[in-house]
Amino acid sequence: MDDKTLKALTKNFPDSVVKDAPKGKFGKYVPHHIYTQRLVDVIPGGYDFTYEVIRGKDNGIIGAQCTLYIKSTEQTIQEVGDVDMNALNRNITESELLKLAVSDGIKRCCMRLGIGLELWTGDTSEEEHYRDTTTTVAKPVAQPKPKAEEPVKFLDEDPSDMLNRLRSALQHHEKNEQLRKLIKDKAWSDWKKNNKETDVSKWTEQDFDAFMDLFVDYQSSEGDDLISSLSAEFGTVIDKTDEHKVCPKCNKSDDIIDNRQKKAEAPDGSNIKKIPDFTCQVNNQYNTENNGCGWGGYIGGKGDKEVPSHWV
Repeated sequence: MDDKTLKALTKNFPDSVVKDAPKGKFGKYVPHHIYTQRLVDVIPGGYDFTYEVIRGKDNGIIGAQCTLYIKSTEQTIQEVGDVDMNALNRNITESELLKLAVSDGIKRCCMRLGIGLELWTGDTSEEEHYRDTTTTVAKPVAQPKPKAEEPVKFLDEDPSDMLNRLRSALQHHEKNEQLRKLIKDKAWSDWKKNNKETDVSKWTEQDFDAFMDLFVDYQSSEGDDLISSLSAEFGTVIDKTDEHKVCPKCNKSDDIIDNRQKKAEAPDGSNIKKIPDFTCQVNNQYNTENNGCGWGGYIGGKGDKEVPSHWV
């Protein structure tokens, strides 16, 4: 793995995706789907991730032996993904327990590569945390019967914040608005088929992570194959990101020219003031490198002369 790739892979996570630890946990954390996205973005197709189930004395799932294999360096990393005791006590399904264990396992494997390492180097080490919680034995005291444990909400504020957070996460993972909607629809269809909670305001942290898993799974499918299959079902997928201005007429992006600065600098009365704000330039004596269709568009224009709003 070259230095440039390693640097991109181990770059600190932005503060916007770093969460405070839930009650009873230590340190800050980043949801596991963000780790997966980092691998997909930096080394797409350059890794394999597998796991084996670990069962306890009662044959219940208590963890997962996870293996991350980096193809370019032939590096094999193995870590054990743990299941939180609170989850074990909530009597959730085996599939949900396995997802929690695998989620923890992939984060620990990534940590060995240096991904998210800044989250593991705080004032309290993992060993100190577990030692501190087990060395002091309190005398038994009669306690009132505890109330049933409420699922931990992803946010503790207005319920609509969960929906806003979901939108933000989807935008973070897929910049292309049209493609993002198609992938989200696919994931949502699967979500409903599995009788999951469809009221996003009622989602727990586990619901959020599970849906983002679905989204990332579709997104990380064979790139072009995913776009082709979605296009066949929903129509042509057009790249609308700021970095790729696609001509509304010929659907090409290589020959789009922004004329706004040229127009602004032209003297009053010059015909340059009248040219389109954006053009898909054709090949001629002045533009020998271009092979566009000749389309021209104006900011605020109408019909076929309208400039896409995300260009400005």
